[in-house]
Amino acid sequence: MAQYIGQHTTAQWLERLAAADVPCAPILRRSEIIHNEQVIARGIIAEFDQPMVGRVRQPKPAARFERNEAVIGGPAPRVGEHSREVLRELGYDDSIIDRMVAERAVRVAV
Repeated sequence: MAQYIGQHTTAQWLERLAAADVPCAPILRRSEIIHNEQVIARGIIAEFDQPMVGRVRQPKPAARFERNEAVIGGPAPRVGEHSREVLRELGYDDSIIDRMVAERAVRVAV
């Protein structure tokens, strides 16, 4: 199959598929995605500041609805950023959490 597919360029395959009314799109490299005409037109990539990293790009949720639009809630949490809160919700007290951190069983953000 690879040998057969390799007989034509991506552009040629896309043209042939479109002419046959087959829904199709190219498979893009990561570096090509942000420059893709459809990605730009649909505003699929969001940019925001990630603490300790700088400016990052992230795809928005794929499904789009007029009501209750899905949004990116902000930057990803740092490793261990919410460890203490989660463990407290699970019923652990601070002394046990401190011991888990000291024993390196749990990571907390610094």
